[in-house]
Amino acid sequence: MANNWLDIALTQLGKTYQSPGAFVAFVMNSSKIRADGQTGHWSHELIDLIYDVYELNTVENTRTGDLLFWGIPEQPYSVGIYVGGRHFIAVDENDAQVKIQTLNQNWYPTFAGTVL
Repeated sequence: MANNWLDIALTQLGKTYQSPGAFVAFVMNSSKIRADGQTGHWSHELIDLIYDVYELNTVENTRTGDLLFWGIPEQPYSVGIYVGGRHFIAVDENDAQVKIQTLNQNWYPTFAGTVL
């Protein structure tokens, strides 16, 4: 199942989004993955994405397709989709384009959200 939303995410490479949350919401809503929240629709607001995931988890236990968050659950400031092998796809903070990026010590998420 993770492949479906990862495939959709990969089709967005190079496209511009106003926010990381807008990109993730587009991917999840396009793949018809039901949000865990009340509406079943994924929000583009980062704080709402926290409630849309099935459960919060540590980055070390992240699986392909899970969401990676930067910040704290009460105040996240970025999100991406883990693709495996220490890589994630997200909106680049510098140019607002969707790119595959590598986890590193300077830009490491603080927690993850399990999608399924």
